Amino acid sequence: MSKRTPKRFLDQLLRDTARTLRPPTDPKAVLNAVCATLSPRLDRPVRLKFVQFPTDMGLSGVTLAKDDEYIVVVEDTAPDQHKFVIAGHELGHCYFQTLGVHYPTGLSAAARRLLARDDDDIPWDKVVAMATRSADATDPEAEWEAEQCGLRLAAKFHKLVGPQAETGHPTQETLADRLSSSLGNIGGL
Repeated sequence: MSKRTPKRFLDQLLRDTARTLRPPTDPKAVLNAVCATLSPRLDRPVRLKFVQFPTDMGLSGVTLAKDDEYIVVVEDTAPDQHKFVIAGHELGHCYFQTLGVHYPTGLSAAARRLLARDDDDIPWDKVVAMATRSADATDPEAEWEAEQCGLRLAAKFHKLVGPQAETGHPTQETLADRLSSSLGNIGGL
């Protein structure tokens, strides 16, 4: 495992990513840029995919580690700021090489076959459903590191996305979003 901390990892990653962005920027574009910046630092490229997860799954993010790439899959219906938490958590697992925490045996043969199709022909809901977590594979330290990455990325949301990214100051909309989130209404006011 790397000696770097989640804070150092995310701070450097976001500094390097910010140089490639032209605000105001769409949340998905920011997350794709973060993946593009991270890819050369890992053993394979990182690709981001937004899909609707099966409702009974209880997950909102998963990383599919193929031999030639990581595919970070994020729940498309999650609020934008929560997408940053999800993606950051999964990217933390990629960076710290702790993907085996949830999936010690890796991808199933069936999932690998589905992922071998052209991207437009992949039944993402089925692939995500196959990526079930192992109940006995837990590592609190690895989860803490990954969660810190997700929370740190989400903390930068308003600096990277929308009108505040351009001006550096909160707008009425970003203040309303913050109030809504802090009150527990993540879907908006």
